[in-house]
Amino acid sequence: MEGLKKLEDMFKDREWFHSVGNDNIGRAVLYINFNCKETIFDIPDTIDGKQVLVHSAGSKTATREQYTNCKEDNLPIVLVADIVDVTDFAEMDVDDLVKELDRLEMLCNKNTLDCIFYEVHDQSNAVTNLSARYPDVRASMNKLYDTYGFDIIHDEI
Repeated sequence: MEGLKKLEDMFKDREWFHSVGNDNIGRAVLYINFNCKETIFDIPDTIDGKQVLVHSAGSKTATREQYTNCKEDNLPIVLVADIVDVTDFAEMDVDDLVKELDRLEMLCNKNTLDCIFYEVHDQSNAVTNLSARYPDVRASMNKLYDTYGFDIIHDEI
């Protein structure tokens, strides 16, 4: 408790300071509103021989309701980004994706397919331009990317 009091006294007047507390194994936790140079250099690594952890104040003030929706039967449903519809994943057949990736790999090669995948992902910021040599592979990869997205294709490549 004395370490927490010291931390609070050291930083209570700082704009970034939120509060102090302990984690479940007794380490001091300093909750901050935002990161800045002071939070990096001024907060000690230890106080009274105990490690000092730094957490966002949001981790202390977060509530379940901020991250869930409740259906009529009051069972929580985790919110998913508007872009992604959970039912889309259920309808995706990864076997079809793997077959198409294998087919595309036969048309160019593994390294070229990887480059084209990142060209699709990076769009105008792409480092390579192998799509120009393989326009059919690029067109197919565009369709796959629109259907499956980055993560699923990346895992399968």
